[in-house]
Amino acid sequence: MNRTAFSLLHRPLRRWLLGIALLCLGAAAGAQQDPPGRVARLNLQQGTVSFAPAGEDSWYDAQPNRPITTGDRLWTDRSARAEVHIGSAALRMDGQTHVEFSELDDDTVRITANQGNLQLRVRDDLSGQRVEVDTGNLAVVIDAPGEYRIGADPSAGTTWVAVASGRATLHGENGQSQTLGARQQLTVSGRDLAAVNSFPPQNGSFDAWVAERNRIEDQSVSARYVSREVVGYQQLDNYGDWQNDPSYGAVWFPRNVDADWAPYRDGQWVNVAPWGLTWVDAAPWGFAPFHYGRWARVGPRWAWVPGQTTARPVYSPALVGFVGGGSGGVNATLQIGDGRSGVGWFPLAPGEQWRPAYSASPRYIDRVNRMAAYRNRQAEMRNDFYANQRMPGAVTVVPADRFGRGPFGRRDLVRLPDDRFARVPVAPAPGIPMHGFGGGFGRPAAMQPPPQLRARQQQEFQYEQARQVQQMQQAQNIQAMQQRAAQQQAAQQQQQQQMEWQRQQGQRQQQEWQQRANQNQWQQQQHQQQLQLQQQQQAQRQQQELQQRAAQAQAQQMQVQQQQQRAAQQALAQQQMIRQQQEMQQRAAQMQQQALAQQQAQQNAMRQAQEAQVRAMQQQRGFAPPPQQAQPQPPAVQRGGDERRRLMTSPDSQQR
Repeated sequence: MNRTAFSLLHRPLRRWLLGIALLCLGAAAGAQQDPPGRVARLNLQQGTVSFAPAGEDSWYDAQPNRPITTGDRLWTDRSARAEVHIGSAALRMDGQTHVEFSELDDDTVRITANQGNLQLRVRDDLSGQRVEVDTGNLAVVIDAPGEYRIGADPSAGTTWVAVASGRATLHGENGQSQTLGARQQLTVSGRDLAAVNSFPPQNGSFDAWVAERNRIEDQSVSARYVSREVVGYQQLDNYGDWQNDPSYGAVWFPRNVDADWAPYRDGQWVNVAPWGLTWVDAAPWGFAPFHYGRWARVGPRWAWVPGQTTARPVYSPALVGFVGGGSGGVNATLQIGDGRSGVGWFPLAPGEQWRPAYSASPRYIDRVNRMAAYRNRQAEMRNDFYANQRMPGAVTVVPADRFGRGPFGRRDLVRLPDDRFARVPVAPAPGIPMHGFGGGFGRPAAMQPPPQLRARQQQEFQYEQARQVQQMQQAQNIQAMQQRAAQQQAAQQQQQQQMEWQRQQGQRQQQEWQQRANQNQWQQQQHQQQLQLQQQQQAQRQQQELQQRAAQAQAQQMQVQQQQQRAAQQALAQQQMIRQQQEMQQRAAQMQQQALAQQQAQQNAMRQAQEAQVRAMQQQRGFAPPPQQAQPQPPAVQRGGDERRRLMTSPDSQQR
């Protein structure tokens, strides 16, 4: 292969090396740019999959939860397969496939397929983004969402492109281009898009595997609650459950975790460029919940709160706060006894701002925290308040000499009283040097790309080294200007930082003043409300007293009326009784008169009977006196006492 073809075959590597060299030259010339908000993740691997980090020739066993970024490479051995997710896009690799992530950021996804077969599924609209797959002799630019198959054969110098759905444009070396639509395919030989009639043999098992992966992805339950741009959401289906919480909405609970488990406790801290300190969890589901969203204690369990689905998710290396130091990570350590130092951290809660340890723009900080924007009144009132810092069992502590030195287990954890952390300052990074931190690469790979592929890469590397010498010589001529510009820019940045600090101080003071004013206004309102309430209560009491007095007066008046009525009734009753007594006395007098008359009549009858008896006895003895002529009596009067008295004093009665 001539130098021109060789240059085209490995132009992505050349660009990467050129970028590395320019980055090294310009590192001191300008401030660090914001890191990308999008990464890739090895979502599934079957068989042996090897990983080579950017800038290194060594290969390691692939680690699923280590983020993949620009410059990283993957190799699938014979009969192996791998699935990589880049946001919502899925890259499936067949056996003996070598890919490099030549460029991976918020706007561009550029993959270099040096050898093998791969399938790319693009879900979302590509407005403002570029998705490109490069091979040794062409560049495939994805123009629309769809499914694409690409096969690269470096030994034959051919590339096969098949569009199942969507649309793609093929670009050659000299400006040639050709568009492929749905259900179209093309095999290209050389660099000028020369079509050939040969097609690679069909791999039915790989196609069936891709179809099954598509089906599983389409039926994901977690996709109902999070954006598909959240890398690693697919693993949540098999390792946890979704529930609705009244405070946070949809939350995810992991299954089969220990009772004393806490987020960011099982794994390791590694150094991954350009973010630096990065958390790599040990759980198979441990990617999305530790780089997006927040954690909250819901009842006795930890729940992952994914955040708002409307905002585009931005990757973060670890959403934690470190305890034991001031701002900026200075002295962010704890004393754990015996003169030893430790490092402690806890997961951030919903609504709490994450502050990166690296330099970043305000726009980046706003974007990275927008997804977890929840109303947290305590965090709004105090920028030093962290809910999980005070949560029992939430802070993880390890000795400083174990921090960043590979995975740590339960024997490495340091148990400290929870009240030790309540008032400890919080920093965005630990206050210990990061030199010697591992990259979390795992074990050296047992299987590596074939020697001829690595030899071509080595030749490209040597060729690029020679070109870099020339470029570096040219760059040295402008390095002085860059340094001066860097100094000016550094001074401007320092001034801007000072102004930004002053602005933030002013904002904080203004917020404090506003809070105090609001508090004073609230207190005044409360005082006025209390006075009004007291006045209302007093008026109500007075009105109630008046009503009670009126009721009492009315009751007394009614009592007087009732007494008067009773007195009148009693007087009437007495009058009636007097009349009745008089009538009874009259009746008694009449009855007495009648009784006297009857008694007088009885006495008269008895006297007459006695007289008759005496006469009868005298007649029997023979000397009966002559009968006396009865004197006429005046008629008896039934009424009147005088007549009765005359009868009682008659001559007969006098004789007796």
